[in-house]
Amino acid sequence: MTIRHIRTFCEVCRRGGITRAAEALCVAQPSVSQAIAELEAYYGVKLFERVGRRLIMTDQGEKLLPKAQETLARFEEFETAAVDAAARPTVRIGASVTAGQTLIPRLICAVRRRLDGVDCRALVDNAAAVAREVQCGGLDFAIVEGRAGGDICAEPYSSDRLCAVCAPGSALPREVSLAGLVELPLLLRLKGSASRDLLDARLAAAGVAAAPIMQSSGNSALIAAAASGLGAAVLPVSLVERHMASGQLREIELTDAELTRTWLLIRRRDKKFTPAQRAAYDICKGRDF
Repeated sequence: MTIRHIRTFCEVCRRGGITRAAEALCVAQPSVSQAIAELEAYYGVKLFERVGRRLIMTDQGEKLLPKAQETLARFEEFETAAVDAAARPTVRIGASVTAGQTLIPRLICAVRRRLDGVDCRALVDNAAAVAREVQCGGLDFAIVEGRAGGDICAEPYSSDRLCAVCAPGSALPREVSLAGLVELPLLLRLKGSASRDLLDARLAAAGVAAAPIMQSSGNSALIAAAASGLGAAVLPVSLVERHMASGQLREIELTDAELTRTWLLIRRRDKKFTPAQRAAYDICKGRDF
């Protein structure tokens, strides 16, 4: 059965006969009769009774007509949506939190400015959640820190450094080792974030572990807490450099570690880009924004 059979049935009911339905559908009468016969044979129902030269719907036909009309309406909605989607292609970009704060707003603006009519959307979450969305097809591509496994193609994109910061007037030391860092009142991202995973890995290699007094899923709360003198936050330099330049924060230098990490541009290995998605990906890859 095809949508043609459903449309023919609805048209015969609407027009009250084979001849008028054939005229409305711009087909020959035998084509309409055949479609109705195929529909009846396929489902084992009798849709019409012929009384003289008129067609009368059976009880079965009357029960099925609303469902047929609903099916046809849903199909027409799909056709409209498909045409709209073709006219306004969608690009779905993901980013882990730091990239989401520093890169994604400018990237989206560049895509919308250069790709006329493209509906560009973004998801900002922790690196693991964003990678899962890329893996399952919910995102076309993404920028994340750390590593990406599974059926994902990952290309080095950029790099950044984590640093420890506190309030300028804090009594916390100017420099500290990793072993000394864990003795400070720490303000950290939640476990599972790329920055927290990197810090925990470096601390574990040094034989120590963090016991933060505050944890957050985002960076802004940690920046505010550190600026208020609550403790030392370990955050990406790109997020706190302006706060340090303005005197809101100062850096606590790590004497025995460099907390650098690589950002990755990721996509599914078997991802087939639409023209709009490919253009957006190239804008992102070329960092031309």
